[in-house]
Amino acid sequence: MPTDRRSAALDRPLVSVVIPCHDYARFLPQCLESLLGQEFDPQELEVVFVDDESGDDSLGVARSLLSTMGFGSWQSLALKRVGRPGPVRNAGLALARGEHLLCLDPDDRLLPGFLRRCLKALARSRADVAYTGYFEDSGPDRREVEPPDYSPLLLANQNILHTASLMRRAVFERGARYRSVTSYEDWDFWVQAAVLGARFVRVEGPLLVYSLHEQGYFQAAKKKDGEAKARIVLDNPAFFPPWTRAWARGLLRGEAWAEPFGRGLIPVLREQTGLARQQGPEHSPGPPRGNQLPCEPAST
Repeated sequence: MPTDRRSAALDRPLVSVVIPCHDYARFLPQCLESLLGQEFDPQELEVVFVDDESGDDSLGVARSLLSTMGFGSWQSLALKRVGRPGPVRNAGLALARGEHLLCLDPDDRLLPGFLRRCLKALARSRADVAYTGYFEDSGPDRREVEPPDYSPLLLANQNILHTASLMRRAVFERGARYRSVTSYEDWDFWVQAAVLGARFVRVEGPLLVYSLHEQGYFQAAKKKDGEAKARIVLDNPAFFPPWTRAWARGLLRGEAWAEPFGRGLIPVLREQTGLARQQGPEHSPGPPRGNQLPCEPAST
């Protein structure tokens, strides 16, 4: 059952930050402190902490920290072990009451200005999702990643949005959910959002720190790269051209011509899919309707 502390003045917080956690208690102080350092009134924030049956007292640490911090409201929820971050995020998003929603992993942290600049971009562009660049931190090394402006073709080809992207509540209410059928749950979520009509806006500059370490979920997800990408395609067929859907079906069937393609990349051009190398009975690549890719980039 969730344990709540709510302010009567915050029936609808401006932003709800959902933090899913499993055995990451050691990262929680810096993650939560990054929310307090946002050049933004913390009274406008709701924090929703969801624990996936941690063995390091993450739930106790979170409750202790949140009870002493100046957030407008907070909630905590203890789940039986799920083992995937997506359903844990869904549980937190279902509890969240904010006008805007953000999923933030406990080993990541926002840099000053993230919330203020993303909110400003959403208001100015009338977009539904604002995303930023980030620093990829692997310990001794730090790499800056600056994503491109949004286009549906780019999102079909690769995940250009970090999980920690600020979205209007309407994205979740329209039906976008994290699905465990693919290891690339966040990529699948943003494709769902696009299919449901979401508009995206990029905010310049690296405004968060993304931690990479051997225990991270992404490291395990990479081992299922081909299957994970194929599931995204087949579960969002309207977003991908027929030849990409044929590639995904062939890959899951184990057909030799359908190769996994580059890690983290989905083939969106016909010549990339390997259809020309197909042998044996042909499987229809789908209806001849061309590449139905919805959503234009938001003007900024």
